[in-house]
This record gives sequence, structure tokens and C-alpha cells, in this order.
Amino acid sequence: MSKRFPYKSLVIVSIILGVFISMQIKTINFENKGMTTSKRGEQLVVELKALKKEEDELKLEIDEIKNSINQCKGIENENDQDIITKELEKYRTLAGYTDVSGAGIEIKIKNNEDVVVENINKNIIYNYDLILSLINKLNSAQVNAISINGERIVSNSYIHLKSDKLYINDTQIKEPFLIKAIGEPDTLASSLQIKYGIIWEIEKYYNAKVSIDKKENIEIRGNSEKIDLKYSTIKD
Repeated sequence: MSKRFPYKSLVIVSIILGVFISMQIKTINFENKGMTTSKRGEQLVVELKALKKEEDELKLEIDEIKNSINQCKGIENENDQDIITKELEKYRTLAGYTDVSGAGIEIKIKNNEDVVVENINKNIIYNYDLILSLINKLNSAQVNAISINGERIVSNSYIHLKSDKLYINDTQIKEPFLIKAIGEPDTLASSLQIKYGIIWEIEKYYNAKVSIDKKENIEIRGNSEKIDLKYSTIKD
């Protein structure tokens, strides 16, 4: 069974460059255009040298392309395939599309039932920008992965309020909020517990209790939704 070769475009480019070189060499105009034979000859020598230089540069570029093709063609044994697979898996993990586990912290945010607050706007649901701020603090502390109530936070995740209900993308999340964060536990916890920081603000002004537990192992599921490149394209 013949193997599919995914780098046809490189081969086509190589062929086009080769044809271009031959055309450049063959299309020197030998008309004098009013010049004397000696002067026209001198001009042709200069043009020929320039073409020779351009030919050498194009040949060098073709050789580089051929080397790239050969390297791609050489990826046939299992070790090379394993390297590629591991690289792809690494970037899928960084993008948030694989299940991960590791040390980190669990943050629980819930309404303080011991205090009666008449102003409903003080509820954490109506101030979800605080959750966004908390996520930003974790990102600044080099967090590896974050989830809220089981929903993985990735580059295209968004939190919004609709009909007095809080959603991550299209999934409703309810109190209490359980935020899992994988990273260095002490660093993550310290980023949230600084004096007059985000945790202090939530508990002081928004009728909520916040607890942070350091864990040796936390499991976070991968995101199942695909990134929609609606407004951008991959540049060749």
C-alpha cells in the first residue's frame, strides 16, 4: 500500500523554483537596443553575473527545501512517530483538551448563611467578575490547569449571567463554586491569600466564605469543545 505524502506543496515549490531558474537563464535579451556591441556585451556580462548569483541563491533554497522534505520522509520508524505523538499530546494538554492530574489547590466559594444580606446584588453570582479576577490571579501564579464545578477553563471559555443564572459557556454552574487549580500549591494559595487581595475582598464585601485546601493530587477533565477559529486563519 502506497504511503500518503503530506508535503506535496514543498515538492511543487521545488519544481516551480527549478523552472524559474531555467527560464531566467534562457530569457536574456540579446538585442542591442541602440548600444554599441562592446557596451551591450558588458551589460550582458553584468546581467549574466546577476543571474548566476540569483541561480545560486535559488539552488540553495531548493536544497534547503529538499532537506526538509527528506527529514519529513524520514519520519517512518516508531521512535520518530512517538516523538511526534508526544509533542502533539503536549500541546493538546497545554490547550486544555486532555485530562490532567497533579498537585494543586481546591477553592470553595459559598454564600455565608450566618449573615442575612438584604441586597441581592451582594451575591457572588451577580459579581462573577470576582471569579474572573481569581482565575487571573491563578494564571499569574503559573497555574497549569483550572476547572470550575467540573468545567475546564480554556482559552475560549467565557462566564456570563443569564436569567439570574451563571453559566460557563452553555453550562450552568451553581453554588457552592468549587475551583480546582493544578500547580505549585503554596504559590497558588499565596497568590489568593495576600492581604487585601481577592479572597479578602470576596469575604469582606460579598457575603461569601472562601476556603482553600492544598492537595497532593487533583484531577481535572479535559475540555470537549473545539476552538472555533471564526475570526482568524492559520498563516502559512
